[in-house]
Amino acid sequence: MYYILKEGKVLYMVSFDIVDVKLFMNNLLKEQMFDEFEVSSVEVSTLTKFNISCDINKKYLSTDEKEILGDRKLITWIEIKDIIFNIIKGNKPPTSLKIVFSLPHNKINNILSKNQLNVTANNVNGLFINILYEDNSLKCTTGTSIKVFTLDKTLENYWDNSIKKFFKKHNIAV
Repeated sequence: MYYILKEGKVLYMVSFDIVDVKLFMNNLLKEQMFDEFEVSSVEVSTLTKFNISCDINKKYLSTDEKEILGDRKLITWIEIKDIIFNIIKGNKPPTSLKIVFSLPHNKINNILSKNQLNVTANNVNGLFINILYEDNSLKCTTGTSIKVFTLDKTLENYWDNSIKKFFKKHNIAV
């Protein structure tokens, strides 16, 4: 487990290797496994490097579209997955791929209330899954970012175990 202090925020994370890269990539790019997750950023290296900030550009949207999105700031994986697939597809795999997924805040609120965890939603910056493909290997790192320091690691442990169960549900061995 890693503990990192970044910009006044405490981050907790656990890292593990994905055994079947091909199955994982298929689930990532062709199935619905991550569709409901928000995406903080994507970085893909093929012939050139693509850096994608996944902040929603509200100026691009109509009034109705803004109303539908509400206060959401990031796009979801389903909204960008096809673009990433088109960047990657071809005869060669990318030299690297990095994706930072974030659990939507309404789901964080549900987790906190359902499991009666000792942290308020206002103190949770996010729950993350970082995917890193590099040198033909795939690593996944969970991340929990909270605004306050606490010795209670219940939320971090819950998130780490939830991701392991999530992968198992989708037949992803770690």
